[in-house]
Amino acid sequence: MRRGVVLLACATLLALPASHPVSAAAQETPRFRSGSEVVVLDVVVRDRKGRTVRDIRPDELVVLEDGVPQEILSFRLRAAGEAPRQAEPAGESSPEAPRSTARRTEDKGSVNLVTLVFDQLGVNGRAIARRAGLALAGLTDRADLLVSVFTIREKLGLVQQFTNNRALVEAAVQAATGSLDTGYLNATELLDEAVARQAEARRLLEGAGGVDAAQAGTLASLGREVDVARMAVDALRMTDTMQREQQGQSSLYSLLALARQQHRLAGRKTILFFSEGIQVPPSLEHVFRSTISEANRANVSIYTIDARGLTEERDLEAARQVLQEAAAAAQRQMLSRGVGAVPKDQVLALDDAERSLRLDLQGALNDLAESTGGALIANSNDVRPGIERAVGDLQGYYEVIYAPRNTNYDGRFRSIAVKLGRPDVRVQARSGYFALPPGEGIATFPFEVELLKALRTDPLPDAFPIHARSFRFGPEAGGLRYTAVLEVPLQGISFEPDDRGETDRAHFSILLVIRDPAGSVVEKFSEDSPVFLPRTRRAALKRGNAVFLRSFALAPGRYTLEAAVVDQLARRYGTERSALDVARPTPGLEVSQLMLIKRAEAVAAGALRSEDPFRQNGTRLVPWLGEPHVGRGEVLSLFLVAYPRPNGPPGDVLIEFLREGELVAQSLSPLPAAGESGRSAFVASVPMHELRPGHYEARLLVKQGGLVAQRSTSFVLDDGPSQLSSR
Repeated sequence: MRRGVVLLACATLLALPASHPVSAAAQETPRFRSGSEVVVLDVVVRDRKGRTVRDIRPDELVVLEDGVPQEILSFRLRAAGEAPRQAEPAGESSPEAPRSTARRTEDKGSVNLVTLVFDQLGVNGRAIARRAGLALAGLTDRADLLVSVFTIREKLGLVQQFTNNRALVEAAVQAATGSLDTGYLNATELLDEAVARQAEARRLLEGAGGVDAAQAGTLASLGREVDVARMAVDALRMTDTMQREQQGQSSLYSLLALARQQHRLAGRKTILFFSEGIQVPPSLEHVFRSTISEANRANVSIYTIDARGLTEERDLEAARQVLQEAAAAAQRQMLSRGVGAVPKDQVLALDDAERSLRLDLQGALNDLAESTGGALIANSNDVRPGIERAVGDLQGYYEVIYAPRNTNYDGRFRSIAVKLGRPDVRVQARSGYFALPPGEGIATFPFEVELLKALRTDPLPDAFPIHARSFRFGPEAGGLRYTAVLEVPLQGISFEPDDRGETDRAHFSILLVIRDPAGSVVEKFSEDSPVFLPRTRRAALKRGNAVFLRSFALAPGRYTLEAAVVDQLARRYGTERSALDVARPTPGLEVSQLMLIKRAEAVAAGALRSEDPFRQNGTRLVPWLGEPHVGRGEVLSLFLVAYPRPNGPPGDVLIEFLREGELVAQSLSPLPAAGESGRSAFVASVPMHELRPGHYEARLLVKQGGLVAQRSTSFVLDDGPSQLSSR
């Protein structure tokens, strides 16, 4: 069964007798109590020939949420250029529920909003998407239709705001599809070539029968060629996977943001998502499900367009190759009987087998569409008929509104099914939503709900320790740059055996929020972290920490930094709360606080760009969160960011070390030139072997002309082992 079908199955059509009355409230223009939570469904009903059915009565339809019938507050047909037509009530009329007439009048307030979203596409994909987008632009003469255009690169970009101006839409489509981004294509193309070379080398090697001494050298050379080809395939396959996962992250977060923000817009809302497929690894599963939920809560239908055209055979072949390679690796592992070193392809055999099942990139597009009441348009080099059908759905649909009977907003998924008591018709509706608390607008993912509850608990849960701190950098438009760092010691996280034999798994989720004095959230970031690793690495991993960083800008004022972590396997929580005072920038030379660096890590390939000053030239610096204890013989790294005056004279940095108040060492270094951002990042690595143990203050004086700024921090120098080895 394809991933996501069980939890996110579409609203289904089941035969029912036409004996389900709708309340009198369903016959009136709906009125809801202030702050009430209601669910709005757009329901499209078609006959066998695909034509929209417009004579459905409210007594023919039932809405189930988690299998429980719901009271329908409003049921009406909405059509382009027509007033909402209320269906005839079931049963006799009453003063509270007058029988409506079928008379239709112009509905000047009815509007259909269509958002074109162009993902990262190749040459053929852009051509297909361009033709479809330009065809849609030809429909903008409809007064009820407004179109906007967005692109997804590393982040979401607006090309054209909502308009019914055909020329503007056509220009936006041309701009969105006019240039080629190859960042996610090179690895895939190279991978195809490397797989072909590996297969040919293996064919030659396996085709050789008995050999004599003269042929032994040739076979040895072929063996080396197979090994080299396998290395290239493994490296390119890893790069391709990381690129596709990064692309999936960009795409899903962009769609999530669009769906979440469109809840404030009235009218029928449709997203046409042009993509070449998205990959949803376990780390993004919650984002995928939340994207569907937010679209359903905001009444947004997503129609996905596979812009690769006729590619099904190639997809199946790619999946077959990976699965075949995984099987071969597993066979070689069994034949070796544990003798000798284990090659990488054998270690990853099960991972490759699982990944082969995820190479159906079209499957995720189909799940996304069906679960939001849309449809997948695919396997054609001309997707214009499908686009016209999607726009046609805007011209005749039923708007159904109900208030959920279950008011326990626990963050769990609520499935929706629409049942219709009429044969030979098909229902298209959304599948469900996550029940996030009304008014708790900061919750985006279900796991955030439980972490927000933990932060409201008194006293705060402390089943395991966590450490959170914010670091101040320099001024920016509207505030000052800060980076919040959350450190989770993994010794407090549960690990348990995974179904895959010698693999262990852990699963924890984190949340960091910054609140103003009124308690409102001004910044938030969260992450869900499923972890799978060889069991042999568990002990070493549990000695270290997981570190999360997020950069943002804050206006001067007083804030509260709150952090929460849940161990999903043990259902235990760690929390922390601290004050954060953001002072106004001081006149003169602006510099960040002085930080001590625990370690440096390579930024993952394909990672999104970041304004975080801890990112330096492809490296992420990880700071100490408390007073570090450094061992003699180690190297202490100091980090500071200066914001020198533009066009000013060169600056320098005086480094001083004071032991218990006494100056014991100093050094003078030039201040690096500022980059395009106006920042000058200064990193100094100082050997500690010549200093005596004790309590130290590190002090940096930054000078530029007559301007001087000073920052300091403290650490302890020990004779014993250094904590710098802790990870």
